[in-house]
Amino acid sequence: MLLYEGKDSFLEEVVDFKKAKYVILPVPMDITTTYLKGTKFGPRSVIEASRSLENYDSELDFEVRDVVFTSGELEIPPEAAKAIDVIKSTVSDVLLEKKFPILLGGEHTITYGASLAFDEDVIFVIFDAHADFKKDVLGSAINHASNSRLINKRNKVVLVGTRSLSKEDKDELEKMKITTLRAQDYTKLKNNLSELKRLVKDKKVYVSIDMDVFDPSLVPGVGTPQPGGIFYEIMLDYLRAIVCSGKLVGFDVNEVRPIGENNITEILAAKLVIDLIALKETN
Repeated sequence: MLLYEGKDSFLEEVVDFKKAKYVILPVPMDITTTYLKGTKFGPRSVIEASRSLENYDSELDFEVRDVVFTSGELEIPPEAAKAIDVIKSTVSDVLLEKKFPILLGGEHTITYGASLAFDEDVIFVIFDAHADFKKDVLGSAINHASNSRLINKRNKVVLVGTRSLSKEDKDELEKMKITTLRAQDYTKLKNNLSELKRLVKDKKVYVSIDMDVFDPSLVPGVGTPQPGGIFYEIMLDYLRAIVCSGKLVGFDVNEVRPIGENNITEILAAKLVIDLIALKETN
């Protein structure tokens, strides 16, 4: 195993790896970021923020206790391709141990690394303000703006909350028949939820949440903020639809960029982890 238990743990709980159902993998990767740097500090800040939260989900009447093992931070090489190999290998180790992987990022490219550890029949539902369908950025095919494109080579991708893309991206998404449930379609939320349920029904699903999918008035600490995002209650509606219809096999929360004393982004990211575990455990 490439895992070791760090002295700092999610929710301040020290849980034996053998007894845990979930494994949190902090991935401090910030190699290909093209705008605001600092997401490599996101995993630690989310774990620290979790200690200010209750582990009891009052809405679901479930207490997240004694089920989450917190790994030490992965040692990420400076080259993107090698970093992807490390992430793939570590997630593969977690899956071999019959544990459920939860990645904390770190730039969104971490999801591509995780995807390579899963079978090709797993659907990746990606919450992101950006389509991330660039062919390359500054000559590099492996980068945070190409994440969805890379994953889509092996696994079916569904985009939710997307509102920033080029005309070329739009045309290609349509050509490849990539389902895109836009952030602006609040009036179509009921239809969006029905479509998402249909797509993931009885399928294995991995959920990836780029924190810039949220409106920046709520979540300012991200690398590439975009106006017009979704709010937390709507996110929970989408997550319930996924967990109730499909089989959740892994998830990540990424692109947290600490901005000092305003740690509301980290708080919300930590709460997402708690809520997703509670949703999975109660459905």
